[in-house]
Amino acid sequence: MRNKTIIAMLFASLVVVSACGYRLSGTGLLIPEGTKTIAVPGFINNTNEPYVDLDLTKAVADEFIADGRLRVADVESADLVLRGKVVKYEVTALSFTADTFVQQYRVRLVVDASLEDLRSRKILWKENGIEAVFISDYNVTIGNITVTKMAKEAAIKKTSQDIAWTLRSRVLEGF
Repeated sequence: MRNKTIIAMLFASLVVVSACGYRLSGTGLLIPEGTKTIAVPGFINNTNEPYVDLDLTKAVADEFIADGRLRVADVESADLVLRGKVVKYEVTALSFTADTFVQQYRVRLVVDASLEDLRSRKILWKENGIEAVFISDYNVTIGNITVTKMAKEAAIKKTSQDIAWTLRSRVLEGF
């Protein structure tokens, strides 16, 4: 009788312990075995904001280079190609002075992306509406347009880096 009680208690504790935790892990099954290289051609800019495509393309390539699991190559010699399109650029006023001048803006980018296996010519993954996870704001320096422009460019770069991290995670971890 005592052994049955101990076994029942162990079973119950295993059920409770396994139910309490959670795991956050990607599938990691997106990339075919033997894949060594990825191409990141220039993202297409479907917005009216110049150069956001350049910032984003550079950030994505830099993210894969820093990660090191896939070597960034040109399209002609790559195993995979990650294509993207900036479909939305928004700037929203967040705060105002007493004279109703804008003091702070928020930058938002939205991207559509796809991953193609160039060896099999199959689309492995496609997703629309990818956005930055973190918020990128910039302050307006009244009377100094150069400082404001630099702050805006820094916010766009920060947003691009965040989206690049998201894309790298989707491709390599399956998130």
